[in-house]
Amino acid sequence: MQVFSYQDKKTSFPRSVVTIGNFDGIHLGHRALICSAVHEAKARGCASALVTFDPHPQEIIHSQQSVSRICTAVHQLRLLEELGLDELHVIPFTKKLSQMPPEEFALQFLIKRFELEKLVIGYDFRFGKYRAGDFILLETLSQKYNFSLEEVAPVQEKGQTVSSTLIRELIQEYRFAEIPSYLGRDFSIYGEVVHGEHRGQKLGFPTANIQPGITLALPNGVYVSKIKLAEKTHFGVSNVGKRPTFGENTVTVETWLFDFEEDIYGKDLEVIPLFQLRQEKKFSGMEELQNQIKKDLESARNYLSEHELLPIALS
Repeated sequence: MQVFSYQDKKTSFPRSVVTIGNFDGIHLGHRALICSAVHEAKARGCASALVTFDPHPQEIIHSQQSVSRICTAVHQLRLLEELGLDELHVIPFTKKLSQMPPEEFALQFLIKRFELEKLVIGYDFRFGKYRAGDFILLETLSQKYNFSLEEVAPVQEKGQTVSSTLIRELIQEYRFAEIPSYLGRDFSIYGEVVHGEHRGQKLGFPTANIQPGITLALPNGVYVSKIKLAEKTHFGVSNVGKRPTFGENTVTVETWLFDFEEDIYGKDLEVIPLFQLRQEKKFSGMEELQNQIKKDLESARNYLSEHELLPIALS
């Protein structure tokens, strides 16, 4: 899959079936949309392309409000590639762009950018100033500029419409077991293991650290977690937060893996929260923190043993 920013526009892109949206989480509704575009592109012998935005439009329209995300950027990229897309086009979203009339937006970012064979949109897709652009406007433009148009219906699961909003609510309520029904997989935080301050090592509990680089939908706290690394599954305890004991302000996901001592810096790690043990807390010092970590690990062992995920004798 090739990735382009808007400025990367080549002289011309190939004939394309295009879909457009935010696609946070790549849930079952998103997958229906993307798979339709990929299938249609193969049937027509042309390229499949997805157009999305960075930052999230709501972060620009409501500048004081950050949007909590289901996926890290690197995870979103991996999931999109797995679905067989040929191209990903990222539009830098700005205040000026938010004020663009809908028809001008469609012309600039879709019709003139691609040799548009077909446009596939979701049932709730709106665009342009005041979100005034809709299926009816695109239908008029499709007749004028000779491209096909498809609106994909919402995906229903267990009597609910699958949406990023619903999945965020489930994450924030710690209802992790329900999420795969709508997301199509476990909710997880995915990223590269990076060097931190090595405080965990000094405390006797070395951790694998991920810097999400986004505002996570997952509340800060300490979790029992399942960890996927190089196609193997491990279990451990993950701290999601800003490490207030040390006065830091960047959210990090720090994971201690049971019965594991390998060097995994630079490798991709997927952390799947199973259960929240406690909320994030500021401690008086290293000794109090160390004692709490021991309690967290013991609580995690008990949880995993009760759910028959680890033998009770694990040390």
